[in-house]
Amino acid sequence: MKIIRAKKPHLSMDLAPLIDVVFQLLVFFMLTSTFSNPAIQLDLPKAVASDEVQQENVVISIDENGLIFLNEQSTSVDAFKDDLRILLKKMDKKSVNIKGDQDMPYKHFVQIMDLAKQAGAIQINIVHQKE
Repeated sequence: MKIIRAKKPHLSMDLAPLIDVVFQLLVFFMLTSTFSNPAIQLDLPKAVASDEVQQENVVISIDENGLIFLNEQSTSVDAFKDDLRILLKKMDKKSVNIKGDQDMPYKHFVQIMDLAKQAGAIQINIVHQKE
């Protein structure tokens, strides 16, 4: 005698809607995310030998157009010396790091070094990119 079994329904899950939702979430997060860029775009000159610089120093950045940034805050040449003097008074080590764009005019670099000395900077470090 032959036994007849009842057929079980074949259960399957359709993954297409799940994949659609996952891709929509991926696109949403890609479009809404923000990428942080450095505030100041500088093309630093390269050097083979270099020492590590400590971050407790004041950082002066000069871009290719001669704009001056004091700890990433834009400042004018006229206000630079007073602003730097205020920052240096708060520090024990009166050290300054200068980051200058490799395409900036040399006169801006010399002018900032002179103003930093007048403001009370004892040590002036020149920041460059390691090759």
